[in-house]
Amino acid sequence: MIWHIGSIAIDGSEVIYTWIAIVIAGAGLTLLSRRVTAGAPGVAQGLLESVFEFIADLAKTSFDPNRDPFLYELLIFLFTFLVAANFEGMIPIVHSATSNLNLTAALALSVFILIQIYGVRSHGLSYFKHFMKPFLPLLPINIIEEFSKPLTLAFRLFGNILVGDIFMQLISRFRLILFVFGGFIAAFVWWGFTAFVDGIQAFIFMVLTMAYVGRAMADE
Repeated sequence: MIWHIGSIAIDGSEVIYTWIAIVIAGAGLTLLSRRVTAGAPGVAQGLLESVFEFIADLAKTSFDPNRDPFLYELLIFLFTFLVAANFEGMIPIVHSATSNLNLTAALALSVFILIQIYGVRSHGLSYFKHFMKPFLPLLPINIIEEFSKPLTLAFRLFGNILVGDIFMQLISRFRLILFVFGGFIAAFVWWGFTAFVDGIQAFIFMVLTMAYVGRAMADE
């Protein structure tokens, strides 16, 4: 599905899959938060609280979630969005939004900008002095190095999710043959492995984003 805006061609399916993941993440978090009760938590609430507490404990190694709840909530949404986007590829005839390099590159750029925003917020414009260390001629190299951190995250996420999508689509196409010859067991195992990788990749991207932003906020 290609959309044309003047001379610009846009992959419409990628836009749709991305927005589906955004809606799922936003709606899921909103629904779960409204069902939170002060009494004994249900299964969904207990799982949600465990995940949030675990991420909060990790965040404390980089920044104080109580002093900056927006950043904490942003990281929670990033993780939830990536899980939703990664898992889309496990549905037949659908591919993961994160199996497209355009999206992961956009995420890398967003993380780079977020790092600079929180660096300036914590240290003022003097934050940019670190780009000139140990001396000014290294400025271009230091900028490239700074951007390469989230960029490597983008390529890692893209590569892992794309491989999983390719195998899931192959399994979907040959599901009848696999079933006849007993290969459904291997297909089920691969499905579970892909689900594990999808979750881990979302977690790694979120944790390293947290670490990079926390480092920018730390005192130099």
